[in-house]
Amino acid sequence: MFSTARAFLHSLRQRPDGLLPVSTYFGYGVGQVGGQILRDAPALILPIYMTTILGMEAALAALVILIAKFWVVIADPVAGVISDRTETRWGRRRPFVLAGGLIAAACFVLLFFVPGLEGQMELFLYMTVVYVILNTGFSMFSVPYLTMASEMSAKPDERTTILSFRNAALAVGMIVGGAVSPKIIAYVTQDLGGTPREGYEWMALILGAIIALSTVWVFVGTAGAAATGVSQQTSVPLLEQIRVAWNNRPFVILITANIVQYISAGIGYAGGFFFLAYSIGLGTDAFNVVPIWILLIAGSSIVAMPVLVWCAARFGKMAVYKWCLFLFSVSTPLYFFASSDNLAIVWFVAVLIGVFNGGFILMSFSVLTDTITYDRMTSGISREGALSSVYSAVDKVGNAIGAAVFLAFLSYIGFVESDDGSFPQQTDEVLRGITLFYILVPAILHSGSIFILNRYRLSVPELLPGADTAVKHPRQS
Repeated sequence: MFSTARAFLHSLRQRPDGLLPVSTYFGYGVGQVGGQILRDAPALILPIYMTTILGMEAALAALVILIAKFWVVIADPVAGVISDRTETRWGRRRPFVLAGGLIAAACFVLLFFVPGLEGQMELFLYMTVVYVILNTGFSMFSVPYLTMASEMSAKPDERTTILSFRNAALAVGMIVGGAVSPKIIAYVTQDLGGTPREGYEWMALILGAIIALSTVWVFVGTAGAAATGVSQQTSVPLLEQIRVAWNNRPFVILITANIVQYISAGIGYAGGFFFLAYSIGLGTDAFNVVPIWILLIAGSSIVAMPVLVWCAARFGKMAVYKWCLFLFSVSTPLYFFASSDNLAIVWFVAVLIGVFNGGFILMSFSVLTDTITYDRMTSGISREGALSSVYSAVDKVGNAIGAAVFLAFLSYIGFVESDDGSFPQQTDEVLRGITLFYILVPAILHSGSIFILNRYRLSVPELLPGADTAVKHPRQS
């Protein structure tokens, strides 16, 4: 193991001519730390913050999330088009990455520094405006940032290396956004004696600073690669993106199943705190349990990747995809046996979720590449950006719908909000509703998406050169 590590370090020092310095790889990759925080922390923290600190009605909190995320469907392609058409001495993408990341970092802090607003409508308007601006900044950052990887080098192998640094940073950002953020809140409130509101404020300041630092780092760290391998491909307008996607039948089937799966994922993320705090009975101790829960999910997902890749090669990616969905669905009902005195069940289910959730996400991305290849073979045009943009939008909107549906359900069953960080006593009906909805609905949605995937007919032989795909799928233009 040590000899392998030494060989790797030696390869980094002995750089072949024409390759970017390793510092540039780090400079690009570190941007994903902030990007992942912006994706994960609000999804996990914002619902519980709005309903237990701000005292917002759960239905209004749901509307805040829906409006901001549906806006991203417009903001993402607009950010891509504008950055495509911009030329500056800092490059096409880097100015947007810098401005967008700093705007998002500032708005992340403002989300948790709410002025003394008392009325529900005033709170709703403030949170909606700030969250919309945050997501606008996130679009300005994330879309050009992802595109940069294809422009930093003309060498395919080097682009893979660049993206590997991004994927490593993604894991760091996921841990900070999902595990560290609630731990900061718990430390301030339980160890330092601060108020719950102060716990969220300190969390926002620390994570906001990390987001801003990673943004500046990626801007400075990629200066030497700003115009190395500039792509000549232009963005496809939004309506054209939708048309391209609709004409690709395998893609439509995949994306339909994905919508169902991401709604389920949104319920899982938004409802995690509520389930642990109320259904399991942890109360404020949930802020100490959630970090371990997130780490187990993330860790088991990473460890299982090699096995999942082998299974996909051995049994086929669609078979593994469906089995992961099914096994996820039969794993979550084990939560019924969990309690505050028996967290071993929570940890065990977290490991299972990490493996199977990671499995169907990996297979979904892999199948996506097949549908993109299919589009290129049948049309003769490279339209990866159009299909990827639609896929990305489904991810964001699906998660938002899941979070909003869960919060709307809380409002419907009579959930009692608070404005002091406490977890007020709920009726037996509310507790039962949280438990049943959080456990059963994602299981039903995930297993139900298997029936959609059963309509997927694209096979590996059809993707080989010379295959007659146009005859079998006449909808493809």
